[in-house]
Amino acid sequence: MDTTDLEILRMLRKNARENLSVIAEQLKVSKATVSRRISRLEKDGYINAYTMQLNTSKVGLMRAHIGLQVVGAPLSAVIEELKKYPGIRYVYKVFGDHSLVCEVYSTSVDSLYDLIQDKIVNIPGVQRVEVDILIERIAMNEDAMFDLVIPLAQNDDER
Repeated sequence: MDTTDLEILRMLRKNARENLSVIAEQLKVSKATVSRRISRLEKDGYINAYTMQLNTSKVGLMRAHIGLQVVGAPLSAVIEELKKYPGIRYVYKVFGDHSLVCEVYSTSVDSLYDLIQDKIVNIPGVQRVEVDILIERIAMNEDAMFDLVIPLAQNDDER
């Protein structure tokens, strides 16, 4: 992994469908070099998938984070129970005030309330539930991961 690889990743993060010729031109390398590097980045697991982002509010969905404090039950058992509910997109194991944080989609505040009150609070081991309804995502620095990693790669390039 060097700075060229990181610049390729940065460009693909902005547009996963970017033309290889455009990437090559901006990085002043050949199209074949870009193609080989992307193949290697995929093979080595740096690139897990190419995705799109949906504007959830346009399709009538809201997003929320639900923090769960789990006591007296294995996290794996709680996670297995949470898998039963299709509105839960991700479950994160975390350090802090919660044991787990769920990223959830819902069609309304009422359906979110029902998910929490009728299902999640009844899972054995779930002691406390806190909800944050996400209103707006404000991009601060979408390249933050690259801004932190590039100086490390530049140091490796200099060695």
